[in-house]
Amino acid sequence: MVKKAVFFVKKGELKVETYTKDVDMKDDEVMIKVAYCGICGSDIHWLHNGELGPYPLQNEVYGHESSGIVTKVGSRVTSLRAGDRVCIEPFIPCTSYGCEPCRKGANNCCPHADSNAVTYGRSGFFRATNAWPENMCHKLPKNMSLEEGALVEPVACAAWSVKRSGLQGGDKVLIIGCGPIGLLCMMVAKAYGASKIIATDLNPKRLELASRAGANFSVLIDKNESPEAAAKRIVETMGEAPRVTLECTGSAPAINTGILATRRGGKLALVGLGESYVRVALTMASLREVDLLGVTRYNNTFPDAIELLSSGKIDSKVIISHVMGLDEAPKAFKMLMGGEGVKILLKCNED
Repeated sequence: MVKKAVFFVKKGELKVETYTKDVDMKDDEVMIKVAYCGICGSDIHWLHNGELGPYPLQNEVYGHESSGIVTKVGSRVTSLRAGDRVCIEPFIPCTSYGCEPCRKGANNCCPHADSNAVTYGRSGFFRATNAWPENMCHKLPKNMSLEEGALVEPVACAAWSVKRSGLQGGDKVLIIGCGPIGLLCMMVAKAYGASKIIATDLNPKRLELASRAGANFSVLIDKNESPEAAAKRIVETMGEAPRVTLECTGSAPAINTGILATRRGGKLALVGLGESYVRVALTMASLREVDLLGVTRYNNTFPDAIELLSSGKIDSKVIISHVMGLDEAPKAFKMLMGGEGVKILLKCNED
């Protein structure tokens, strides 16, 4: 079998190469034949900017939204066996008692659980095979496809974003940005009890998807529109200000729109990642007592994500727009950077 992997060479450059030797598997790990790996906004950000916050681009294989089939297990593995279908929890916390976030159960805030695979001597999942710790692999229910398995990680992130926002049953919710994570946050918010959801985006096609994902209202934003004007239209369209806002773009105008549109005393979760530094209307946030909540990854929400997908509360057909081979990775990234498609899965094996 010809095995291939997608390497991030440098800013703006990918290459697809074949390999013969698998990643070394440890006693507490399993070898996985990777089925699908989704392209995340963070992958696009790395390729486009050469960095993501404090993490510079490495000449490595990335990819973390993955599913696959176990082909071999280490000598200390007890819960998995060859043939099991799994999704992969990609960020490995240190779990040390001396690590305060890990000790408190906030594994997503572990300073060692970053997304630089080189740190752990491990590769990402834009490749045909990979080894991974047993306790970071989750079995898929029989009624879930491997394509849906590749959505578990982003759904887990959306579930944590909604939980972090403090959403309560009956809340009115604003979703800013209807890319994959915005659409997933929308569906999770609906599943978790949001009574009404309003969605905004610059792209009318994305707003059409938002209505399928559960949005009750939508507002098409003009890129030259001021945050004040956009916020006014949002409140007028919904009939009231939302108590919870999930900002899924990371752009300064969108964040400021969220601050101004959110109900006084409400909460704004910063889900999207943009530039490292943005101009934010902090005075208005303070005067309106709008809580700005940082969100990173997922926090023990993989089981939640599997339940949401297996129960049908998350409709994968709304999210997955294309499935392409590893050879087509450069094309897939170009499509997403050009605003084409929603979630593209890379099929990591030809059979």
